[in-house]
Amino acid sequence: MEKEVALKKKKKTVSKRYLKPRWKFLGHDRKGIMTVEGIPITDLTQKYGTPLYVMVESEIRDRLRRFKAAFPYEKLRPQYACKCNSNLEILRIVREEGFELDVSSVGEIILGLLADFSPEQITFTNLYKTEQDILFAAKIGVRAITADSLEEIRRIGTVAQKMQTKIRIFIRVNPNIRYGNKLQKINHYGTPLLAAKYGIPIAYAKKAIDLAKSYEYIDLVGFHFHGGYMPNYKVYFQAANKLLKLAKYCKDTYNHTIYDIDLGGGFPVQYQDETIFTPEEMGKKFIRYFKKTLVNYDLQWPNLVFEPGKFMVANAGIALVKVISKKPTKTKRILVTDGSTYSMLPDPIIYKTYYEILPATQMTLPRVRKYDIAGCTCDCIDILGSNRKLPILKENDYLAIMDSGAYSNAMASNFNNLKRPPMVMIKESGAVKLIRRRDRYSEMFAPELDVLKLADPKEMKQLYNLSRLNLNKVWGSNGKK
Repeated sequence: MEKEVALKKKKKTVSKRYLKPRWKFLGHDRKGIMTVEGIPITDLTQKYGTPLYVMVESEIRDRLRRFKAAFPYEKLRPQYACKCNSNLEILRIVREEGFELDVSSVGEIILGLLADFSPEQITFTNLYKTEQDILFAAKIGVRAITADSLEEIRRIGTVAQKMQTKIRIFIRVNPNIRYGNKLQKINHYGTPLLAAKYGIPIAYAKKAIDLAKSYEYIDLVGFHFHGGYMPNYKVYFQAANKLLKLAKYCKDTYNHTIYDIDLGGGFPVQYQDETIFTPEEMGKKFIRYFKKTLVNYDLQWPNLVFEPGKFMVANAGIALVKVISKKPTKTKRILVTDGSTYSMLPDPIIYKTYYEILPATQMTLPRVRKYDIAGCTCDCIDILGSNRKLPILKENDYLAIMDSGAYSNAMASNFNNLKRPPMVMIKESGAVKLIRRRDRYSEMFAPELDVLKLADPKEMKQLYNLSRLNLNKVWGSNGKK
């Protein structure tokens, strides 16, 4: 009873000023220190330093389970889009929750195998595969290779003929999407759907089927749609209808069965308070429509594939950075941090994505001052957020950049020869696990050191060891050497 009362008292001290429903794992203590699954972020920064990525396991698992439950279809085979965040620990969680894997390169195939996916659980989809890539994927035995163009069908056919081995393929189609009374011209990021670079234009789809069927060693097993970040779930209805029409063409023309319909990813996530559709809103309606269309076209039930990625991991990620200086100018107040768009959070530059930024060590104080949050690189566009209203902050305060679990680490670079940050996973048990360490200079410079031989390996080791010296040991606990 006393424990329950104590818990209630503790909950009353938590301000909702900065907390939003999608961050169920967030809180803060009496001092205003943000907690993640009950763990103070200062404990994380003290042990792992900053900048630092934090991933929340319970949120990832919850979204994987939600997605599967939202689509009541017996032959649902959801895949995780590896490109969003290909960390091996995340891939392991994805596999444990019954998802398969959508990969975009040979490197991601290898990661999938290292994460204990079977080859049959991996589909290889991108815009260009070399003959070597096709050979590798076919030898490994992936579930299917997605052909993105007529040229790629020919390339796969050539490799298959040389191998004298059947290669299973999906044909990726651009289905010329329309919905409502308006032409759906662009997706969330301004990418044109009608003129998208993904897939074979629908007008050429039957030609693509005929071409695939002309090769003895190509086994056409599915059709694929890639629409990017979807603003409206009606797009999937349109795409499904057009892909099923192609499946009917295969049946009527060649007596050929299509076993997979892959409708890609693009499920939206919240970055501010925008209204988005959820898998739950779409799922049952879509399955009713999908089954009805199958009956109308007299088709056997195929496997239904979706490839969500960002929906699974974006809101489960936090990027922690430290304020290293304040710079009031005539027009702006600037907080410079030890993070960077380049080495940590490329999206503000590339897609102009807006990330919520929270005062991770001042969570009880009100927003009273506007700041630009700058990165530490020597580049004027290295801005993590503009005109953000926050408490009055100072050197050594921490900021939490929310919803940064998708693409951030995957697209980060070593610009200015900065090390990319480490990543930790906060487990459901409350344990913290390091799932990616910080870069090392020896790895960053290896592609040049290996071929130019300009530096002695011993020199590199000496410099590396010097860069890792513990300052407390150098100066002593009292600040003197």
